[in-house]
Amino acid sequence: MPRFRATAVVAAAALLMAGCATGPGLAKTNSPRRTVQAGADATTTTDPSTKPSSQAGKPVDPAFAAERLRLVNPCALIEKEVLQTVGTPSKYSSTSYTRCSNYMKDKAGKTLNITLDIGYTLTSTELKNATKQIAGLKSGEQKLNASACFISAVTMENPGQAVRVQVGTGNDGNDACEPGRKVLEGAVRKLKGNPQKYTPPKGSPVEVDPCAIVERSVLSPVLGASPRALPFGLHQCSWTGQSAQMQIEFKTARIPKDGKFDTRSVEVDLGGVKGYQAFKDGPFPTCELVVVRTKDQSDAGEIVEFTVAASKENGIDRCVAAQAFAKAVLPSLPQA
Repeated sequence: MPRFRATAVVAAAALLMAGCATGPGLAKTNSPRRTVQAGADATTTTDPSTKPSSQAGKPVDPAFAAERLRLVNPCALIEKEVLQTVGTPSKYSSTSYTRCSNYMKDKAGKTLNITLDIGYTLTSTELKNATKQIAGLKSGEQKLNASACFISAVTMENPGQAVRVQVGTGNDGNDACEPGRKVLEGAVRKLKGNPQKYTPPKGSPVEVDPCAIVERSVLSPVLGASPRALPFGLHQCSWTGQSAQMQIEFKTARIPKDGKFDTRSVEVDLGGVKGYQAFKDGPFPTCELVVVRTKDQSDAGEIVEFTVAASKENGIDRCVAAQAFAKAVLPSLPQA
């Protein structure tokens, strides 16, 4: 189960393992095909129609609005034709609503792993270092070593958000940044057009703004009158205050046959809805409560996870608070 994440964490050279091609429980819709000019110079491309803005909550272009990005299938942004300019593509794979990977080979037959994220949360340092340009957007690069490169195109400045590409070439590979620029430029141009979107099943929370779905009155018993909201990506939001934290996250998952997402999980009744909670002790004891929202015949589906954590000195019953959190929010989510 995921830990709280208040800032973006940069992974090392190895890219994350992948799952199914379009995200469990989500079908795809087809949009008109657009051809991307693969060989364009991504570091010098400009687009006068795109003007960066620092207005809070506003993307630099309406094409990158959160409500639009939540439905975009990230695998459809990595065009095969673009990948073929840098090597031999393999199968697309996805581990979340917003991430897609292609573990392929470069033109010399060596490792070339590419992962794209949309709605990626930037740290203030990453935003400050976005001094280049890709497809008319501010962009930044972080090269960990010769075989790992992270490139971001800024889609919102306040808070910082981006489309990001991770490239790994292995110990014997070529420069990792060059193919990343081509893939990222193609993805940005695709997003500005009419990208392929998910067709969510009934009950899917994929379109819901996690920060907007929770009323302040739900948070105040645990966090006090003025909790601070911390959005992360497009499907997660946490709030902090008074030595405690609450979080909600929507995500794809493989649904266990017994419903237990953790060996410590116990089933709880949330007013006619089953939940599975797990208490985790430690310096900041936490209760995680999972509710299944959709599931298909192969047990691939979508879940909402409610989390309540507090310092050891805080005497709150974290699991009771997590259940109250879930009961207050669930009626506002899409119903199956």
